Amino acid sequence: MIRKTLALLGIALLCTTTGLFAQSADATQEQIDDLKEEVKDLEKRLMKAERKSALDRINFTGDFRFEANSISSTYDDYFNGMQLQRALVDTLFYFGANNMPPQSPEDVQNFIAQNYSQYLYYLNNVVTFDWLKEMMASFPPEMQQGLMQQLLPYTFTEGYDYSNDILYTNRLRLQMHAEVADNIEFAGRLSMYKVWGDSTGVQTFNGFPTSINIDGTTSSVPNSDIVRVERAYFTWSGDKFYLSIGRRPSTGGVPLNFRNDEPRGGSPLGTLVNFQFDGITGGWKISDTSTFRLCYGVGFESGFGNAQELQLPADRLKDASFLGFNWDIWNTEDLFVQTTVMRAFDVTDGFGGLVVLPVDPVTGQDVPAPVVLRYAPSATLGDISWASLVGVIHPGPFDVFGSYSYMKSDPTNVTSPFGGLFSDPFEMPEKQNAYSFYLGARYTLPNDDTKIGLEYNYGSEYWFNMAVAEDSLFAPKTSVRGDVWEIYLTHRIARRFILKLDYMMYNFDSSGSGWHMGAPKDLDSTPILGFPSPTDADRFLLGLQARF
Repeated sequence: MIRKTLALLGIALLCTTTGLFAQSADATQEQIDDLKEEVKDLEKRLMKAERKSALDRINFTGDFRFEANSISSTYDDYFNGMQLQRALVDTLFYFGANNMPPQSPEDVQNFIAQNYSQYLYYLNNVVTFDWLKEMMASFPPEMQQGLMQQLLPYTFTEGYDYSNDILYTNRLRLQMHAEVADNIEFAGRLSMYKVWGDSTGVQTFNGFPTSINIDGTTSSVPNSDIVRVERAYFTWSGDKFYLSIGRRPSTGGVPLNFRNDEPRGGSPLGTLVNFQFDGITGGWKISDTSTFRLCYGVGFESGFGNAQELQLPADRLKDASFLGFNWDIWNTEDLFVQTTVMRAFDVTDGFGGLVVLPVDPVTGQDVPAPVVLRYAPSATLGDISWASLVGVIHPGPFDVFGSYSYMKSDPTNVTSPFGGLFSDPFEMPEKQNAYSFYLGARYTLPNDDTKIGLEYNYGSEYWFNMAVAEDSLFAPKTSVRGDVWEIYLTHRIARRFILKLDYMMYNFDSSGSGWHMGAPKDLDSTPILGFPSPTDADRFLLGLQARF
């Protein structure tokens, strides 16, 4: 409309100029050109005004963070579960062909070398997880135990240390906010998070759940230089109630925000949920100091991308979803109390994602090349319930918090190559309970720019939470089955330019931190582990963050 007006104005000016030219012998071509330039200049200025008006509909803020990390860890002696799986599969091949047990593993390998083509046929056409379960169940317990005792010594792995002296990361986040209408607003966050020298977007599986690229971690675990949508949702509000739908603000909740000198970053308690997901929240503003939120989300959509149409009805999986509530019981400047209670339904053996598996979990064979696999869950393992409570107070220059969390599992009688719900692949899953607690304090120096904090958290043997997107590079500390100490200092060099120094000390009591599959093992007992699990780790961090 503005451009059309400009065109008419220009024509009018030209006509006027032409008329004047006819009436005045003094009018010159130079005057006409000047008028044309004035029209162009006016048009440019109006276009800028249009552009600014459009951009003002969205407000952008953001931050860029650089971190330098130094990580060291210790792995104690263990028996290699994948080697044991391979030895078991090989022994069953010998047993099936000779109808008698081998005298030693060397006999098995010699027999395989002499019958290699049959061995390959056996691996590709006979060995499945269900077949292995059936075969193991056909042996008496004494025979199973004897077989394991024969094979186990050959899988012993001596403990070792691992360190990465320096590892750099870059993280860029762009916040978006727009007022759509008087009672409707949009918010979003785009994010890029990468390690220096890597943009592959896929990791080789190392035993930690964060080494699988799933929907819940795409922009919260170092991935690549791709900018992804971490959050995008609208909120439709009334006087008392509101409805919010989209990719949720579900990371950085209380109390994990204190150590980064950030405000509360997500609705659910950080002790239970640090997981990107898509869902719906219905909120009730009970009072100025209390808000109740009912939340629903989907963790795994079985009917898209998994070719369920090709499966028989009995083999199809259900969607993995959850329902719960986040209640800000009391939220003032002096006191904050929040609880999160939720239940995950039809939890599968993992979530759809991309990964490079170094070992076939069924046969124990090495995967010959670093092939990127689209991992798809194969079994529904059961339900998991959680409840957590946090309290925060601010006495003087201190911020002090404490949180207690509880978990309970309700398994189905199903296992997969990765195990059942808190059970090993060849075990009967049982109900399990677990707990964790998390304490911390932060002191603000008189200069108001420097803050020093100390935190401690502990998780029991079967503890599990949804925290793969937690901002802890080595491993989510709130998922640890053991304890973690963290001491940090943040200093605002300028109001929006922050230095952070941090030290974290991990002590793992049991294996499988962050996993709901497989039975935890006491790491002091030289356990059988599918993948090695560290017993302790140290992480030093120096970070600089610019917020804009």
